[in-house]
Amino acid sequence: MSDGDRNMRNQMSSCVGRLKRLLPPPEEAAGAVDWNVVEESLGVRLPSDYKEFMDTYGGGTIEDFLIIYRFADNIEGTLEIWRNEMWRVRYFWDEVPEWVILEEKWENILPWANTVDDDVCYLLMEPREDPEQWCVVSRDEDMDWSVFEGSMVEFLEEVVAGRRRESWMPYNFPGEEPWFKTTAQYLADTDPG
Repeated sequence: MSDGDRNMRNQMSSCVGRLKRLLPPPEEAAGAVDWNVVEESLGVRLPSDYKEFMDTYGGGTIEDFLIIYRFADNIEGTLEIWRNEMWRVRYFWDEVPEWVILEEKWENILPWANTVDDDVCYLLMEPREDPEQWCVVSRDEDMDWSVFEGSMVEFLEEVVAGRRRESWMPYNFPGEEPWFKTTAQYLADTDPG
């Protein structure tokens, strides 16, 4: 591993470490993922902080409001979510910022989370060949867009710490003691039968 790779990994680890102090991860690790298979299926490399978050937390929800996708759990489902979201964004093309590319197979936004109110968070895949430079963009259900000039984990850290608010967030999100629950726990809680 080169010094540059080692420094990048240390920066991401420290970011996930700060998030863990604010948002305790589940007691059981999410399980190993062959990220090469996931990235090959998606057709893009993913940021290291996304992968580290998923290795630590897995897919799940923050306070049953923000639902975070773990692409590795269902690649076909992930691709379907991506296609459906791109279809929806294309439908509102006149309300989409000019920096969003909507050409099929060349889209530059990848959804990684949504809310129960149909707001969506994306990775802005620019430059596409360097996922460590990708930032977070989001939109509310009315197609009002915002940009956060940082990574997914930095965005979550800022939100959970109460330093970042998006217009689509309820006034009481996150609460004073933010919590995370895995997708399995969320599904068990919402459909106990």
